[in-house]
Amino acid sequence: MEFAILSFQTDYSYLHSGKTVVLSKDGDYREAAKKLFAAMRFLDNSDASVILAEALPEEHLGKAINDRLRRAAAK
Repeated sequence: MEFAILSFQTDYSYLHSGKTVVLSKDGDYREAAKKLFAAMRFLDNSDASVILAEALPEEHLGKAINDRLRRAAAK
């Protein structure tokens, strides 16, 4: 089973050879929010059957991003 990883700040590409997207290497919530939908579309269109998404800290825009990730996971 192929899986993909969507993370806030950490690069997990060393774990496997599949798709990995880091929303903000600097931990910038605004940058992460700007990249979120494009990253979700990219991973959704990949050959991954499972997308693992790392939750952001529940502060600032992290709350809104986590809410969007939860909604996407419910579909």
